Amino acid sequence: MKEVNLTVSVDAPAKKVWEVLADFSGFLNWAGGGAGEISIEGEGIGMVRHLKMSGDEIAERLTLLDPVKRMLGYDLVYGEPLGMKRYKAIVQVVDGGMVDGGVVCEIIWKGEFDTGDPHSEDQAASALSAAYEGMTGALVSYLDR
Repeated sequence: MKEVNLTVSVDAPAKKVWEVLADFSGFLNWAGGGAGEISIEGEGIGMVRHLKMSGDEIAERLTLLDPVKRMLGYDLVYGEPLGMKRYKAIVQVVDGGMVDGGVVCEIIWKGEFDTGDPHSEDQAASALSAAYEGMTGALVSYLDR
């Protein structure tokens, strides 16, 4: 499995960032920009979110939700986002304290995936890194509203 790691500093309190990320069923509230559809199956660890965005359909299962460590994990159930046949991710929010008079935190993304084709893994890794950056930007914009 290929791995992508990305750490992004955010000018927002870790608690506020975590509250948004921890709402697994509320993904489209901040990441979808109002577009797409989501349906939820189950609740808590093991719940599945079915997403329809930009013509693609995928489902992800919540595998980890640790409010103390502010960690959330999920695995791909079906679909092939960015050409990935298997995918699992963990995102963590870490308090960065005060910097230049403002509160900051870090969002740490870690994804592992398999495309089934070693020749396409670098392209998928770049796309996944860009997706993590895009989701972080969308989350910050959502918090700024």
